Amino acid sequence: RLASRWSLAPLALGLAAALLIVMVQFFRELVHAITGFAEMDDSAVMIAVLKLVDLALIANLVVMIVGAAVEILVPGTVAPEGEPSDRSGDVAFGLVELKLFASISAIAAIYLLERFINVHPVDKTELFWEILILLTFVASGVLLALTDRLTADRH
Repeated sequence: RLASRWSLAPLALGLAAALLIVMVQFFRELVHAITGFAEMDDSAVMIAVLKLVDLALIANLVVMIVGAAVEILVPGTVAPEGEPSDRSGDVAFGLVELKLFASISAIAAIYLLERFINVHPVDKTELFWEILILLTFVASGVLLALTDRLTADRH
């Protein structure tokens, strides 16, 4: 079981590298927004801010996944006898799943909002499918939360 836990280590390291890439991109967008602010109109400012929020949510998503992987990799600390442990050793996968669905849905919603604000013409069929995918994420998250709540009531 321990060997299978440590097989996740390269994936967690890869996600840590991906987090660095997202951070670099965030600062590139921030510098671009600051240096180009004087020429930006209202919609360009909103799009710049939405891109920053989008990158922050993506970074948050990566941190959540890496955090769950670390909890799997690193065994819980042993508490002195008679004291409760500060870590249970078990990852609350239901909670992680709900947070992941919420983050993915928020990222998709921000992407759609960017598309609505953007002044370029948008293909209606493509936009329809993007909205349908977002609604599917939201419905899946709600169903997952409901299922998690129903199963928690049984235990």
